[in-house]
Amino acid sequence: MRTVGKALTILDLFTEQRPSLTLTEIARATGIDTATCHRMLKVLERHGYVFRQAATKHYSLGATVLRLARTREITTPMSATLQAVVDALTEKVSETSHASVIAGQQVATVAAREGTRSNRVHVEYGARMELHATATGLACLAYADAAFVEHALAAQMTRFTATTVSNAKALEEALSLTRSRGYSVADCSFDADVVGVGAPFFNADGIAMGAVAVATPANRMNAPNLARTALEVMAAGIEATRRLGGIPPQDFLDLYRLMAARDDAA
Repeated sequence: MRTVGKALTILDLFTEQRPSLTLTEIARATGIDTATCHRMLKVLERHGYVFRQAATKHYSLGATVLRLARTREITTPMSATLQAVVDALTEKVSETSHASVIAGQQVATVAAREGTRSNRVHVEYGARMELHATATGLACLAYADAAFVEHALAAQMTRFTATTVSNAKALEEALSLTRSRGYSVADCSFDADVVGVGAPFFNADGIAMGAVAVATPANRMNAPNLARTALEVMAAGIEATRRLGGIPPQDFLDLYRLMAARDDAA
């Protein structure tokens, strides 16, 4: 099982920003010794999970990954569904919107739409979201299953900015606050210039599958804008849940309806 875990760790390194890597870079990033890393890459290459470019000696993801991704999307078209949701969300708030799904002990972005303003936040497709420091991570954790939450509470929490949650007690308090209002706020806690607002979407058991979020330059986020954004993000979470065949928990729906009623009365 350790060997499988190491192989998956290697595959996790490839992103849009780093589509190809050398053996040395892979060994350094994973902590696997070079000889072992080379053997594992050979096995992955033989099965089509990576391929090696002879001219540059760089490794990239292979056709097998594409086949599996296509099979997953055909049988469960989550990316296309969530892309439609974030497209609509950006049209309403004019800011960058994105959707991420829980995959194992990680949360990865599967849909994104940049904002319509010249000064906007960029979110990388396929990016792994920091659970303790992002609106996406907090929204997922607040409504996730117990094992996922326990893993996050036990993990090391990197401090990215002065406002980053960096210990289990503070994270538990942040999750309690998120549950009390139905949405999460990452107030410059991952990027000092960005405020994130997130809300979960749910499976048929009312457990978070992932989250929808909006990322806004901090200088544009004031109290009225936060309230409006939170309402739209929660609505997007409910819509994503509906499209994916899930069921939002009643307490989440009650919080959304309360916010919507306050917005109508304002």
